[in-house]
This record gives sequence, C-alpha cells and structure tokens, in this order.
Amino acid sequence: MQHEPRPIGAPAWDLDDEYSSFDDPRFVKDLERAKALLAGLELSVSGLEPAFARAEDLDPAEETALLDLAEESLLAMDEVDVLLQNLRVFANCLASVDSGDVRAKEYRGILSALGAVDERIEGNLDLLLARASRSFVEAFLSRPATAAHRFRVSLLRKHRDHLLELSVESALSSVKSDGLHAWGRLYDAITGAARCRVPSPDGEREIGLAEAASLLRGHDRKLREASFRSATAVLQGYEESFAAILNAIAGWRLSEYRMRSRKAGYHFLDAALASNRLGRGSLDAMMSVVRDARGLGRRALFLQARLLGLPRLSCWDILAPCPAVATAESGQGAAGSASATYTFAEGLELVRAAYASVHPAMGDFVVEMRDRKWIEARVLPTKRPGAYCTRFRKSQTPRVFQSYSGSLTDVSTLAHELGHAYHSKVLAALPIPESRYPMNLAETASIFGETALGDWLAEEPGAGNDRLLEVGWGDAREAATFLLNVPARFDFETAFYEARAEKPLGPAAISSLMEKSWKDWYGDSLEEHDPGFWRSKLHFYMSELSFYNFPYIFGYLFSLGVYARRTALGKDFHEFYKALLMDTGRMESEELARKHLGVDLGRPDFWQSSIELIRGKLDRFEALVEKAGR
Repeated sequence: MQHEPRPIGAPAWDLDDEYSSFDDPRFVKDLERAKALLAGLELSVSGLEPAFARAEDLDPAEETALLDLAEESLLAMDEVDVLLQNLRVFANCLASVDSGDVRAKEYRGILSALGAVDERIEGNLDLLLARASRSFVEAFLSRPATAAHRFRVSLLRKHRDHLLELSVESALSSVKSDGLHAWGRLYDAITGAARCRVPSPDGEREIGLAEAASLLRGHDRKLREASFRSATAVLQGYEESFAAILNAIAGWRLSEYRMRSRKAGYHFLDAALASNRLGRGSLDAMMSVVRDARGLGRRALFLQARLLGLPRLSCWDILAPCPAVATAESGQGAAGSASATYTFAEGLELVRAAYASVHPAMGDFVVEMRDRKWIEARVLPTKRPGAYCTRFRKSQTPRVFQSYSGSLTDVSTLAHELGHAYHSKVLAALPIPESRYPMNLAETASIFGETALGDWLAEEPGAGNDRLLEVGWGDAREAATFLLNVPARFDFETAFYEARAEKPLGPAAISSLMEKSWKDWYGDSLEEHDPGFWRSKLHFYMSELSFYNFPYIFGYLFSLGVYARRTALGKDFHEFYKALLMDTGRMESEELARKHLGVDLGRPDFWQSSIELIRGKLDRFEALVEKAGR
C-alpha cells in the first residue's frame, strides 16, 4: 500500500527585522544615507590625491591634517560598507526566493552601481595606505578609531606591487558594475527564468532549474535521470550565451591581471589566493595530497553503487540519498527504495542535538535561528538553485537559504549552512573589519557542522543499521565531492584560464575541457560523465570571485583537522573552537593554522592526516555495506 508523503513543513524566512520591502522607510533611509555619504566621500577623498606623489616620504609629524582626513574618510567608508551590504543582502534575499522579482533585479543593479563607486573611493585610500611610508601608516593605525583595520592594511601592503596608478584603479572600479559584474547577473537572469519539463503522475510538469536540481537528491533514479537530461537539454540551448559569459568574465580578469603584472608577476590564481589569504605553497601541498587520494574518492562512489545494486553510478546519481536496504536486523526494505524522510522540524532537531553535543550554546543557537525565523527552506519553482548563508551587517544577524525536501542530505546541508551562521554569531562582537573572513576559512565552520551531525547520528544511542548506513553514505558523498568533484572543477577552471589567455573558447571546446577533467578525476567510477557541467555550475559565473572551488577542499580537510581536536580537548574544545573562529577575520590561513593547530600548511603532513580520517570513515562504511550483503 502506498502512503501519501508527509508534509515537509519547510519555513519561510522573516526579513522584517531589517526591511519589510523596498518601500520600507528604513530601506529608503539607508539607501539615501549611503548615497549622501558617497557624495561626501567623493569630495573629501579627492583631498588625498596630492599626497600620492610623495606617499613614500610622508612624515606623520608634518601630516596631521592628512591623517585626520584619512581617518574621517575611513570611518565614513565603514558606514557606507555596512549600509550597502545590508541593502544588497536584502535585495539578494528577495531575488533568491523569486528570481522573477523585477524590483529586486532593479535594486541589485542600483546597489551594484553604488558599490562600484564605493569600491573606487575606498581604493583611493587603500592605495595611499599601501604606498605610504611605514611611519605614516603606523601613526594612522595607532589611532583608536582605525586600529581595527591593522590586519586589512597589512594585506594591502603585502600586495602593493600589484596595485595600479590611482586613475587606472578608479577607472577599473567604475566600469566593473556594468562590465564584469553584469555578465554574472546575466547568467543569473537566464537560469532563473529557464524552465524544464519532468515526468509527473499526470504526465509532465514544468519546473524551474532549482527544483530540477532538487530532484537529483531524490530516491527515484528514473526521475533523477529524467530531471538531469531535461535540465541539460534546456541549458544546452543557452550554451552559446554561457560560453560568451565565461569568456567575458575570464577575459576581463586576464586583462586586468596583465595590467597588474608590471612590477611583479600576477598569475591568474593569485587573486583567488590573496582573497583566501593563502600561499601558493599551501595550495600546491594540499592539491598534491588530494590528487594522490583520487582512489579514495572513487572507492566512495563504488561503495555507493554497491549499496544501490549498480555496477557504477552515473553523474545524475552523485547527489542521490541513501537507499533503504534489507538486512537481517531490519527484515524489510529493498535497495533503491526510499529511506527515511525528515520533516523540517525533525531535521532541525537532529542538527540541534548534534550541535548541542559539541556544546549546549551551539544547540541553543539552532533554536534561536528557528524561533527568529531566519531560515528559508521552502521548495519553490522560482527559487534560485543552491544553498547559502548570508549576514545583515547592521544587525550582524545571519540568514540561511536552501530548498529542503526532507532527505538526510538536506539535513546535512542545513547543518552546513547553520555552521556558517554560527561562525557569524561568534564574530558578531568584533569590529566589522576584523570579522571579514575568507571563503576557505568560512568553510571550516560549515563542514564542522556537517561532521558533528554525522558523528552524532552514528553515535546516537540505539542508532539502527539504516541510520548508520545513511551516515556512512553521507561520508562517502563528501569524500567523492571533495576528493573528485571539486578538484575536477579546479582543474577545469585552471585549464580554461590557460586556454582563454590565448583565445576565446566555444561551447564544444569548453565541454571538452570539462570532460577531460571529469575523466582525470572520476576515472571509471562513473558510468556517464557530465561534460556540460560548466553550463549548470553557478560558481563559474560568480563575477566577484574566481576559483570558487579549492576553498571548499581546504575547508573540508582543515575542518577535519580542527574536529579531530574535539576528543583530546574534551570540555575545553568549544572555547578552542570559538577562539579559532574569532581569528579567521584577522589572520592569514598559515598563521591561523600555526597558532591554533601547531601545523605548517605548506607541508603535506597535515593534509595527509585529514585524508587518513576520511579513509577511516570509508572503512566503516564499507563494513556496513558488506553487512547489508552488498
């Protein structure tokens, strides 16, 4: 007898604490205040320009007026940054829920243009601080109002040989909104409006790409394949446009990097490394270890295939949930049938309990996120794909976004995004300049949350074989994701930038690069690869950041290294964990690792130790697969 699926009960978020609409007087006031501050800064920062010619000889004893002007400008910029970020987050939140929201699109454009002005103005002061004499900068940062910027300014000075002349920096900033970033918005617009058709009990139904992506996480393999092929066909119809967008974004960046290479070489990876506060040696050490561990990722996929009763998975299976499997203990179920589905309340309770097992304060935080209605989890045809956590700067409060369908994978995603949110909470007491952490370190808290959930589910008293299999399935999925899928993205993007430096690439050439990358990493572990993955992966089209891939690998392996301290530190772990998170916005990655973990990220040892932890998880999963008779 078939049963009707239980209502999931996924909540909508409440943004009213910040703004209720674009007509909210608070939104209008903040927007007008930001515009007024920018207008004032345009005038005041121009007063800094005469100092550029003598920047390296500035004597703080003789430049009191210049120091005052620089301080006044910096404080105004801080306020503008907070306001614009708040307004942007609100517009992005509305656009994420409804990709067809015309006003959200309009305000995203307006705020992007204002952001470009802000970036240009801020760039003027940053350029002065990067090039000024050491004594002038020290006098500037010794002032109480500017002290929180010490670490940020140290990074500016570290990379100052890549800065351009003031007029060129200003020109670049002013044209990015309607140039570089417009390409990213075009991709969002196309994919947000695109529709595909998938099977339904009544024949077929039309859905958005976000909902089609959510079906890849469902139990019905035929529906997964149908959804994949339908979305692929739709996206293929736009591939000329997508190729043009990728070529434009990469071409813009490569041209800018060539300009920045006059004093010191500027590789296309350097911008991503700098934004992640990571050295090339650390990246190379990590990727070398990961490349050697490809067999471990492939092993994870073969184990999943065994549990599904398949010789190999296909590309539409890599996000599938764990099947229910008949065992001597359960006496029921069949490979491929649906495993447990969790209502949102049940899933959130699992995350709360897992977080509370680390420390009660973390469990309380999950409850606060629920009670304050800071989570958007509905499945809607107009929602953008993916999941994320964002933060309103004025209130320093987080919001979590996902499409929750009830699988354990969705619960794990919830644990991931709430990890980001907890990171934001820990940093809320710091000055905003010290709370801006890079992506690779951001992934520490999110993947920590997933790991805590997996361990809690596996160790929960009375956890049955089905639950243990689900946890092992999640471990295998993560191993395959971070040891195969994300590295394949990194290699593809590297190869694309190398080729794009010579000439633009058409859709066929781009697909060829993607197929080669998938073959190099996945080998024979998949029945069918996805050479069109470049069309569907949003990360390649994010104009604000390049190489939105290796930071995930870093976060996965680094987080495992952090989590490994939990047993040894016992009741002291939470304070250790919070202290590490507190420093993520005011230290480079290598310094953070040395201070809190006592390791050198440029050596393979640390990365290899995390790989061994993954190997242990897969050993446990394999034993469960064998116990299930697979």
